[in-house]
Amino acid sequence: MADMLPSTCPRCVQPVPAQATDCPACGLAFERRGGVLDVLGPAERESRAGEVEAFYTRHPFPGYAPGDDGPTLLDRSRRAPFLVALDAAIDARATVVDCGCGTGQLAAFLALAGPRRRVFALDGCRASLACADAFRSRAQIANLQLVRADLFDLPLAERNFSVVLSRGVVHHTPDPARAIAAVARLVAPGGFLVLGFYETWARGLHVLRRALGRALRSELRALDPVMRRADLDEEKKRIWFADQYRHPLEHILPLPQVLSNLERAGLRLVRTVPPAVEGAALFEAGPRPSAAGLFALRLGWLLRGGGDPDAGLVVVVAQRPR
Repeated sequence: MADMLPSTCPRCVQPVPAQATDCPACGLAFERRGGVLDVLGPAERESRAGEVEAFYTRHPFPGYAPGDDGPTLLDRSRRAPFLVALDAAIDARATVVDCGCGTGQLAAFLALAGPRRRVFALDGCRASLACADAFRSRAQIANLQLVRADLFDLPLAERNFSVVLSRGVVHHTPDPARAIAAVARLVAPGGFLVLGFYETWARGLHVLRRALGRALRSELRALDPVMRRADLDEEKKRIWFADQYRHPLEHILPLPQVLSNLERAGLRLVRTVPPAVEGAALFEAGPRPSAAGLFALRLGWLLRGGGDPDAGLVVVVAQRPR
């Protein structure tokens, strides 16, 4: 059962006794929903946040296949070059938090791949976390703690995590700049933020494709590289289509603005993805691009947009100086 796995407080990173409804070390209060520590409880959420939660209740993203277990998730994740590079870059004993984890697949992969890591996965959607909790129980992932919380009121200590992940989340909030600041505050000195967001130029062709589909009242499946894939079942395609074409709240963010937000939060740029990296190089800093270099980088993202399986999702890796 999910609630038989050990629980860990996300604020002070101390063990929480079974069945407890607050942390004996720091007093953080929560409700238990299986293996999920629900800090939000029944409180009514801000209207846009509630709308996004309702959307993901209907379309938990990404979905699990009925037969998914630990080995299948590890095998699938290790076929993704970015996830391989991320796993290689994160220390074997790191304390990691995934803010906006959805159904928890990224967090589960990192916990399974590094059993000595402490991994926290936070999201605001009960249904998505229920999917994550069912998988956590099935795969018996003892070093993964699921938490229901609001991105703008995180029950986490600042500067306490060696790696902070927020991939595909800030652009689905009412205030992306504030969301970036919220996750940046969690990064410990010497630690890293892995921030994924829809970039203005990189998502340009997808935005055009989506607008054309709405004008023609057609899904235009032949134009979407994910919808064309023969190896995906129809349920995964349905969830992808809903997330990419029917989401109720989306911003696209220019890279220079995101870099400015990170600099104000005290973080410095390490690299962007794409371009892809191999091995542990994801956290190795490259030269800061000039204005011309940024233009060329973004132009490349625009030109690859028609065949981009991530539909304009760009990752920025940033570090807090020691």
